[in-house]
Amino acid sequence: AKALADSFPVSAHSGKSAVLDHGSLVPLSYLAPWEGEPPRLVLANPIGLTLQQAFDLGQFLAEYEDPSRWGLIASGDLSHRVTPDAPAGYSPLGASFDQKIAEALRENDPFLLLSLDEGEIAEAGECGLRSALVFLGLGEGRKTVLFSYEAPFGVGYATAFASLSSCPGLARNVLETALAAGRKAGEEAALRFPDYPELRPKAACFVTLKKRGDLRGCIGTILPQQETLRDEITANAIAAALEDPRFPPVTERELKDISISVDILSVPENIDTLSSLNPERYGVIVEKGGRRGVLLPDLEGVDTAEEQVSIAARKAGIASLEGASLSRFTVTRVKEVSLS
Repeated sequence: AKALADSFPVSAHSGKSAVLDHGSLVPLSYLAPWEGEPPRLVLANPIGLTLQQAFDLGQFLAEYEDPSRWGLIASGDLSHRVTPDAPAGYSPLGASFDQKIAEALRENDPFLLLSLDEGEIAEAGECGLRSALVFLGLGEGRKTVLFSYEAPFGVGYATAFASLSSCPGLARNVLETALAAGRKAGEEAALRFPDYPELRPKAACFVTLKKRGDLRGCIGTILPQQETLRDEITANAIAAALEDPRFPPVTERELKDISISVDILSVPENIDTLSSLNPERYGVIVEKGGRRGVLLPDLEGVDTAEEQVSIAARKAGIASLEGASLSRFTVTRVKEVSLS
C-alpha cells in the first residue's frame, strides 16, 4: 500500500477477519482447499479508479520487485444487461460491451477498453471493467488466452489467463529459432525477446525438456555463468536440446511434442547431515574428489534424503559418500502452461 500511495488513491486496512463479497468468495472457492498453509491474501477493490489508473495499476504491479511468489486474480462481472431476462434489465449495448471485453482479453489489447465511451459503460451495467484493465496492465506484452465467455441469466462472465513468468517461453523461443536456423540465430532471438523483469537478475538455472512425459534433455548450472537469467536460460536451453550426452540432439520436428520447464536456483548452502535435507523442498549437490552430482528437488520417485543423495552421487560416479561434501538449494520451478 505504501508503494502504491504515491501514484494511486489508496486506503489500506488490515485485520484478521473481513467480510467478503461474491467478487472475492467465488474465485477463492476455486482455490480451496489449500495445500499446506493458506496463502496470504490482499483484497483490493479498483472501484473509484479511472480506466487509465486501473491499467496503470497493473503496469505498476508488473514492475514491482517483491521476493515473494504471488499472482493476481482479477474478478468481476461484465455486463448485467446482456439478454432480455437479465436481472438489471436489457440493453442492446450489453452484448457488444462484453464482446469488446472478450476481444481485449483474447488479443491482449487494453486500448479497446481504454477508449470506451462513458455512456456505453454506464448503459452496459458492468462491475468488472477496471479489474480487466488491471489484469491487462499486469500482463502487458505477454501471452494471454481467453478460456471462455458465457452470459447465463443475462450477466456476462469471462475467464482469461496470463502467465507472469516468461522463462519457459524464452526457452521455447530460443529453441524454435536455434533448431531451425542454428545456435547463433537462437542466441540472437533471445536478445529480441521482451525485457521482462523476471529475466533481469543474475541466477543459475536448469532447463528440462520432456517428450510426452519422458526426459529428453536437462542441462543447468548451480552457480550463474551469465550476467542475466535471460542469458542463463538461453545457454542452458540450447545445451539441453543439443548437448545432453544422454540423448541425441533434439530435432526441429520433435519440438512440438516437448514440454519445457525452468528451475531457478537459490545460492547453495553447505550442510552437515542428511537430516537437513527434504527431497520435496531442497535439491542436493554431492561433491568428492573433483566429482560433482546434482539432483533437483520434488522429483517423482525420490521420496527420502537417502535416495536423493544416492542418485546424485551415482550420477557423478561417486562410489562412496565417505568424505563427500553436501550442499542444498531451493528452486523456483516454472512449467509451460498449455494455453489451448
